[in-house]
Amino acid sequence: MLGAALIGDEELKELQDVVREQSPFRHYGIGSPQKVNLLEQEARAMLGVKYALAVSSGTAALSCALAALEIGPGDEVIVPAFGWFSDYSTVVCTGALPVFADIDDTLNMDPDHFAACITPRTKAVIVIHYQGAPARMNEIMAVAGAHNIKVIEDCAQAFGGSYQGRTLGTLGDIAIVSFQGNKVVTSGEGGLLYTNSELLFVKAVRYHDLGFVRPVFLGQLEDKSLGKAEDAFAGLQFRMSELQAAFLLAQLRKLPFIVDRCRTSQRRIKQRFKDSRSIVFRDVDEGECGISLFMMLPTPEDAAAFAEALAMEGIPIGPSSSCTNMLERTPITTRKMYKSSLPPFGKGHHGEHTVYDSVSMCPAVKGIVAKYVCVAIGVLYSDEDIDDIIGAIAKVEQGLFQ
Repeated sequence: MLGAALIGDEELKELQDVVREQSPFRHYGIGSPQKVNLLEQEARAMLGVKYALAVSSGTAALSCALAALEIGPGDEVIVPAFGWFSDYSTVVCTGALPVFADIDDTLNMDPDHFAACITPRTKAVIVIHYQGAPARMNEIMAVAGAHNIKVIEDCAQAFGGSYQGRTLGTLGDIAIVSFQGNKVVTSGEGGLLYTNSELLFVKAVRYHDLGFVRPVFLGQLEDKSLGKAEDAFAGLQFRMSELQAAFLLAQLRKLPFIVDRCRTSQRRIKQRFKDSRSIVFRDVDEGECGISLFMMLPTPEDAAAFAEALAMEGIPIGPSSSCTNMLERTPITTRKMYKSSLPPFGKGHHGEHTVYDSVSMCPAVKGIVAKYVCVAIGVLYSDEDIDDIIGAIAKVEQGLFQ
């Protein structure tokens, strides 16, 4: 476990402040609610961005990002086939069509396949930094820039990570983080959107709060005209509560320790097996969060045997937070919506005849994922725990390959 393993007196103290104020709504109350405002301030400082918006979930943050980019019917958004349902559902709920790109050995989007998926309808791409490891952002940004495609960085599982020295989420146009229970830091549910674009920020603010711009956000705008009341548009209600923010303030302050601890443990294991001829570690930027150790074996059969043997040694197998081959899962394969006539799949809409098929669309994802074995790295793992993991890997490797 990550942030959830460190829940303690710090979170309780912040929550007690909210109880004393008797003001769990962020904008007003009996007392003076300040937790969400403070969370956004501390997040901006930590991430090095101009604007941050706390919302009710990571999925809500994705919805706000898509709204900020004015994604809608007739548009296409490219997403990695190995991802999470939120990255698909938020797109189709705008009426836009998700187009799936294959992954490479990083388990993140393949920049070449991303380029091959682009059509005249492509307006944006969602890049997932899976399990704390950066995608190949230089190549992805070059492709996106050449085609005027907006980039959303999904950092749901990668809060605290970096790419070539730059904080994840600051390379694209807009980014999101999730604070769900399995994420790097948590409040059970919660999310954050961040960007350096004032225009994208104010649109996201409007969408998350029924179309309006409250004074706390208006005060952050250099161009006050962007917050005019007469420019309100229909939005939803994704506001974060003071209770969530109080919890997250304590968790946010623990983020550097979490990432540093996990990176140190992961690097120690990698160093031990750097000369292995049977195990290949996921080749990603050194700025990854270190929350998981992905080992690629020569074949899917080797990986299955390796995972089974490690489990028999008492080593928990699997990442801390899931992704899946979405092209093999409902409701993607069925294209089912709550009303069948809705875009993008309804009659007369441009996705009406779309068929999602993993073999024809993204043939690499299934084979790549099947060759990996993952061991999650817990923030409270002791040196002895890491020694146990190293010993188990060494024993299994010797038994299977030597």
